[in-house]
Amino acid sequence: MARLIGITGGIGSGKSFYARMQQQASYSVYDTDSAAKRIAEEEPSVRAQIVALLGEEAYAGGTYQTAYVAKRVFDEEQGESLLQRLNAIIHPAVRADLQRWQAEHAGEETLYVESALLFESGLNTLCDEVVCVTAPEDVCIARVMARDHVSKEDVRARMARQMSDDERQQRSDRVYLNI
Repeated sequence: MARLIGITGGIGSGKSFYARMQQQASYSVYDTDSAAKRIAEEEPSVRAQIVALLGEEAYAGGTYQTAYVAKRVFDEEQGESLLQRLNAIIHPAVRADLQRWQAEHAGEETLYVESALLFESGLNTLCDEVVCVTAPEDVCIARVMARDHVSKEDVRARMARQMSDDERQQRSDRVYLNI
């Protein structure tokens, strides 16, 4: 089986940049964010569970409404519970999909998995090594504001729901500073 290296980091840290560097070096990379969106869109059982949790608005117009879902789960009053329940739906489906993908790429020497929630989802247990990508908080906030067209408060709310950078770094094998 191929060696699996996890890429993790906080929002706006540059995980995707690091993952693209690995792809440019001809490594295969599994992107859990893209996979989660695809699974939420295509898997009927996952879709039904999300609708039961968040309502039909989660699929307005027939497609998965990421912005609506994010607003609901990052809401300060009820978001913590909703986020945990959504993750309980998505994480097992992504894990199964990652393991299927790993089997498809078994002939390769090294594979990468990019995940902001590598530790929280338990995907780190599938990894032979974990790289934590990090950047100063103000840089991360500016990147996310520019990328997602959201306010500083929205970015901070998302950051507050993630593992701290210190804990993520302590649990990782290597740290890559991306400034």
